Amino acid sequence: MSGTLNADNAVLLAMQYTEKLSIKKKESLLNAVEFPAQLLSEKSAFVRTLLGESADEFFSHAAKAEEYAAIMESKGVSWVSYLDDAYPETLRAVDMRPLMLFAKGDVGLLSTPCIAVVGTRKPTRYGLKLTDSFVREFARAGLTVVSGFARGIDGAAHKACVESGAPTIAVFACGVDVCYPAEHRWLYDAVLKGGGLIVSEYPLGTRPAQYRFPERNRIISGISKGVLLTEAAEKSGSLITVNCAVEQGKDVFVVPGNVYSQESAGCNAFLKEMPHAFTVSPDDVLEYYRLSPSRSGEEREENFGIAETAVLEALHDGELHFEEILEASGLTAAELSNVLVNLELAGAVEQTGGNYYSLC
Repeated sequence: MSGTLNADNAVLLAMQYTEKLSIKKKESLLNAVEFPAQLLSEKSAFVRTLLGESADEFFSHAAKAEEYAAIMESKGVSWVSYLDDAYPETLRAVDMRPLMLFAKGDVGLLSTPCIAVVGTRKPTRYGLKLTDSFVREFARAGLTVVSGFARGIDGAAHKACVESGAPTIAVFACGVDVCYPAEHRWLYDAVLKGGGLIVSEYPLGTRPAQYRFPERNRIISGISKGVLLTEAAEKSGSLITVNCAVEQGKDVFVVPGNVYSQESAGCNAFLKEMPHAFTVSPDDVLEYYRLSPSRSGEEREENFGIAETAVLEALHDGELHFEEILEASGLTAAELSNVLVNLELAGAVEQTGGNYYSLC
């Protein structure tokens, strides 16, 4: 288990369990003492004054710290406090840093180079495709993708990692033992099975609440070197993550969208304010971080015949309908159908719906 249940971490654990303590209040409490363990002095009028109406709740949780630790261990859940070496340095310097992260999975991922990928909960096919292609390239280049496990773009980002065989970090706005949304149970299991990590600042059993999602967003950006926004409406919650990244001094990358699409209005509006965030390719991000872009597409073409190569070249510029590929490749309908089946089986091409195809 990461972290040690000494007196300092017992206090931090109790603070995380005390619902009446806001993030700001926790910071002010710790700033008032030299060591967290000093807050265990129940007889001190000074400490009780600092804790206010939450004093009894705090001391009750502090007395149960060993019990909480035992329950977490039995459920395969660990923790990392800001006092621990395993706490990510990218998060340590953030304003309103979480005092403790509860974790299920590979805590070592917190020390890897991470990039957050976020966006709307109601993505278009364009947004899903963008997210999938960017994330797969990031994974190939060795970046750990971080997201919030929500419906839409978040889920697509984690899914692309799982399918690529790459670990991913999911930051929850509830306890790490609470799968939300419920329909992501398969993804929850797949993230862990794939060597990924689920983290939260909230204790086990904590249910999702509306105010917890904006709090969660500062951790998504805080863990990461930068944040990529692939598709977002004008009032998308993912814009909170991007604004957190700006405040934290992190890199921001934004993909432009269709000017007629409401689901891209947030991205386009952000780019008007920060045009330097303009991003159209995974290579833009990878080159910024001096990472080598994947050459997998070119390698595939060398391993296929003339007909397969013609189809792959047609799809280089993006998703195409069957009829468009037919025209670009010069194949007959029967030949193209056979080639597409072979390319799908080889994992080079995928059908995206409505008889449209794209490169994997």
